Amino acid sequence: MARLAIEVGKDLLNAAETARKLRLSVPHVYTLAAAGTLPSIKFMKAVRFDPKDVDAFIEAHRRGVARPKNAA
Repeated sequence: MARLAIEVGKDLLNAAETARKLRLSVPHVYTLAAAGTLPSIKFMKAVRFDPKDVDAFIEAHRRGVARPKNAA
């Protein structure tokens, strides 16, 4: 079994907090976690999310190229 490197005392997000950050429903966050699409940490029945993983998920799903406002 793989060991997770989590800093002691680090704040993890619960499903509701993660859903708010992603602007998704809580059930959809659980679906993404169960599918392994969104990395999660499970303690017994509790599921938590590392904020860095949530940010990486957002970046991985970014579409298009951002253009500076001054670009012609």
